[in-house]
Amino acid sequence: MTDKKTLLRQIMTSLAHGDTDTADAQIATFMDTVSEINADDVTEVAQSLDTAGVFTDASHHTLIEQRVFGIIDSKIPVLDLSTFPEGHPVHTFLAENTVIKELCQRAQELVADPNSFDALYSDWAMLASQFAQLDIHYLRKENQLFPALEKRGFSHPSTIMWTVHDVIRGMAKTYAHAVEAKDKDAAYPALDELQRGAFEMTVKEEKILFPKSSQLLSQNDWIEIRGGEDEIGWCYIDKPILWNPTWTHPSEAGSETPEMSGAPAAPQVFNPDEATRTSVGGINLEVGNITPEQINLIFKFMPFDVTFVDEFDEVRYYNKGDERVFPRSPGIIGRQVRYCHPPKSVHVVEEIIDAFKKGERDEASFWINFRDAFVYIQYFALRNHAGHYKGVIEITQDASTVRGLEGEQRLLDWE
Repeated sequence: MTDKKTLLRQIMTSLAHGDTDTADAQIATFMDTVSEINADDVTEVAQSLDTAGVFTDASHHTLIEQRVFGIIDSKIPVLDLSTFPEGHPVHTFLAENTVIKELCQRAQELVADPNSFDALYSDWAMLASQFAQLDIHYLRKENQLFPALEKRGFSHPSTIMWTVHDVIRGMAKTYAHAVEAKDKDAAYPALDELQRGAFEMTVKEEKILFPKSSQLLSQNDWIEIRGGEDEIGWCYIDKPILWNPTWTHPSEAGSETPEMSGAPAAPQVFNPDEATRTSVGGINLEVGNITPEQINLIFKFMPFDVTFVDEFDEVRYYNKGDERVFPRSPGIIGRQVRYCHPPKSVHVVEEIIDAFKKGERDEASFWINFRDAFVYIQYFALRNHAGHYKGVIEITQDASTVRGLEGEQRLLDWE
């Protein structure tokens, strides 16, 4: 008898090659003979086929995997994820999923009622706002969970699941536009498609992603993930407690140093008698001498986002401004840059870096409309005195104000 992983491989291969008749027969055999298949088997087969070049690209891979998952979903057991303590990243994701499922249920009820758009328009509008928050749920996965999995050799979610995230984000925007335009004919199918996509993602998370993650990641991995979540935020729930089972209160550790608050202190009047001159403890740069504290402050208060990727394509730094255009969290440090961008646009980043490394280009610029802002994005190649490539910096800024300037302002005007 053919084993279940071989059957699954045959199904995916047939679908990838467009041989639906053969795939249908293989699916029937699978459903009749396989009682259960675990998440590891599914991801192992999918990744092996991807490595073998069976899929034409990431989108093709995603399409086939989505179809197969819909077919064999009932064969994948639901594992008990209730043991994760409050504040643990998985516990937080599951709490958000509970609300997401409730939103999907409400969406189904509205779609089933042909009169609801007119009679309950405020409910349709509220769902548009609520489904838009899915972006935060997905951002935490992309920026915190996925990098940790990549370090364990599991890059599947960084490409395939991220692609599905972007599809669902697109569905949410399509639905929101239909509701805003009060286009009933477009809103009904848009909401139905959105709730299906959002619900199916919760199933994938709970049957595949979270069980696999719990197997691969250590307690320290999860502590690091939780430590970076604050920079991205949460959706539908209150801020979770700062889960860290290894943390010891300073009083118990024998330290007299008070716990520092994350809130910035109020501005203080400068007192030169309490200050230390830069020449003490400074770092000699190509021009000038400044301290590490000053370097951090310069980047922190720059009115734009800075990300540095070294010559090995690893993210080594980003500045922690208060109002970043694109979210960043500590999980991306050391991450391959190709996993830091949506799969649909990563080829552009790779093309830029390849041209920089070959010495063909030194700069690339883009400008986009993003969340009611005009965003200007620049990439600059870094080279040493010998001309050797040493990495790239990405500069991103909300240029809406600059774009709207007219005339001149030569006098100070703080009013």
